[in-house]
Amino acid sequence: MHQTPQLTNTGIEAWLVEFLAEVLDVRQDEIDPATGLDALGVDSATTLVICAAVRDELGIPVRPRDVFDHFTPQALSRHLTAQLPARV
Repeated sequence: MHQTPQLTNTGIEAWLVEFLAEVLDVRQDEIDPATGLDALGVDSATTLVICAAVRDELGIPVRPRDVFDHFTPQALSRHLTAQLPARV
């Protein structure tokens, strides 16, 4: 993968779009962050790949259930951002 993004909502969303484009073999501009992951072509196997990448690249633990409950790149990035420790 590429550089670890800033751990902000915007940075995580951009990373998710870039990651999904790579995994789904499409251009980044073809991924609308407000579109459901199923409409983008994400299936259960891809969901596991997303969980592993988020853990490995961002250091944020995420379960498949989290992905299904927050099923757009936009919603998932907000959920992941909320999981981060508060900054002082």
